[in-house]
Amino acid sequence: MNEKNCTITVEFDGKAETIKCEKGTVLLDALGEQHRAHIDTPCGGKSTCGKCKVKIEGAALSPFTAFENKILSDREKQNGVRLACNVQVEGDIRLILAPLSYHVEIQEDGTEYITEVSPWIKKKYLHLPEPSLEDQRDDLRRLRETIGKPDLKIDLKILPSLPQTIRERKYRITVVHNDTEIINLEPGDTSSENYGIAVDIGTTTVVAYLLNLNTGKRIDALSALNAQKSYGQDVISRINHTIQKEDGLKTLHKIIINQLNEMIQKLAGRNGVNQSEIYSCVLAGNTTMMHLAGGLPPKNIANVPFVPVATSRLVYTACDLGLKIAETGKVYLLPCVSGYIGADIVAGLLSCRFTRDRRLNLFIDVGTNGEIVLGNRDGFLCCSTAAGPAFEGAKIRNGMGGVAGAINTVDVVKGELRYTTIAQEKPLGICGSGIIDAMAMLIKYGIVDKTGRFLTKEEIPTREGQNLSSRLIKDDGKPAFILAYEEETAKGDSILITQKDVREIQLAKAAVSAGIKVLMEHAGKSIEETHLLYLAGGFGSYINKNSAIIIGLLPHELRERIIAIGNAAGTGAAAALISEKALRECEQIVSKADYIELSSSARFNEYYINNMYFTHAVR
Repeated sequence: MNEKNCTITVEFDGKAETIKCEKGTVLLDALGEQHRAHIDTPCGGKSTCGKCKVKIEGAALSPFTAFENKILSDREKQNGVRLACNVQVEGDIRLILAPLSYHVEIQEDGTEYITEVSPWIKKKYLHLPEPSLEDQRDDLRRLRETIGKPDLKIDLKILPSLPQTIRERKYRITVVHNDTEIINLEPGDTSSENYGIAVDIGTTTVVAYLLNLNTGKRIDALSALNAQKSYGQDVISRINHTIQKEDGLKTLHKIIINQLNEMIQKLAGRNGVNQSEIYSCVLAGNTTMMHLAGGLPPKNIANVPFVPVATSRLVYTACDLGLKIAETGKVYLLPCVSGYIGADIVAGLLSCRFTRDRRLNLFIDVGTNGEIVLGNRDGFLCCSTAAGPAFEGAKIRNGMGGVAGAINTVDVVKGELRYTTIAQEKPLGICGSGIIDAMAMLIKYGIVDKTGRFLTKEEIPTREGQNLSSRLIKDDGKPAFILAYEEETAKGDSILITQKDVREIQLAKAAVSAGIKVLMEHAGKSIEETHLLYLAGGFGSYINKNSAIIIGLLPHELRERIIAIGNAAGTGAAAALISEKALRECEQIVSKADYIELSSSARFNEYYINNMYFTHAVR
């Protein structure tokens, strides 16, 4: 057995911890979960993104790899910056991790779903008739018959406590139940204390809501970056982790359950709610996130023909899943349509009443994947495109998530480039909404042509573009545009849009545009026949729709018919939590779906290539 003879002293969040590892261990592999959370690893440590930069003190390290030499600047190398997925530990070192950004721009609100409050799990206060020589019914029968449902099952975990519970308050008792089962018993009248949790588990972010199940009112909400992000920013990276590591599935399942427990604890604590009074939890997310939350192996979702373990609604007991609500509480995983149209889309369609409208509507969620739905109450077509990683910064040179310091808007005012950052901090990089604004600006002012090529100063046809041409430079021998000069940024390095970035944006926007065209063709409809375009998700709420139209991400014909509906998945999950009818409607939505697989579509490939062009370019 190799001896763990190397010591890594890790400094983070104002404290220091030590880790032991074998000589030659890749730094990223040596770190624990709480340390990995401080490192940006969109590619999951596969040496493709170059974003896992860390500062190291000490010379006991492997030489710079070819990939590090390509990614790191001379200044970064001199300052001890390495790539965590490349560098190997050869002795004792000190690792200095950047503090976590606690200011994250995450969309929590969505279009309100108004429904009759009738939750799946209810509380009912009863005064049982006391036993006598004339009434010697057993306790369980007495309880069932007083409820009026003699066939109700009872969770065997609570049956031993039945005699004491009903006699503690002289046969006054509150029964927690659904249509088929008694879930818990509480002495006295606690019927006013009935709470639930709804969660949107996104690949990038997690949003949790605390609701009063008696009134249907939202009490509080909490959001955070998905704690699994250090294993890759996209679902394929996380699926690969479950395949390549023996305990990969267990690790990712544990991470999300622990994160949900932390969020539930915070929500309950700051609102004076006892976690044991939370009896219901509804989870929505893409199909892979649902598998990881439920502890199901997602590996076949990544391989043709992309088959999940299950797409139907799944119900877990809280204690079996490890969720720290009432021990016998129920956790509902909403149904999915396919491997790449998940419960988040089903919940989103529920929230905007998509399948109740007789008119033709379009629904787009440009998250880590670009899911597209076209249809009405009679049925709908849907597909998924690989669009999100570029728009979420994963494949962009200075791309990052929506955290403090991310450039989130770009504009030209009186000939001068202007940008804003999240939390008004010095620029660290650029997030999705800023990427789209920046690309639209380059197109609008003729700095980039319709093919996506950066023009030279002499070729730029507009006066505004000429004024901005001093920002054009060569980066590794290829053209790039400076958004923020090095003296303006937090790290002292310029923030660029490179030629490669432009190509990544072209690929992403072309995928969404081609997906829309394929669905229109299958439906025998034209874009002009569309009544509304629902733009879902946090990304859809923050982007400038005019910028999205200029780059060709959204159809210009629907400019005045685009409605941003915010966190539709979270809103839909909350609706399913407070309404048994809404929960059942999710299954009806799935039954109306017709999934179109784009990977085998020749028409998609044709549209994809044709939509690479920036048709709104000046030249």
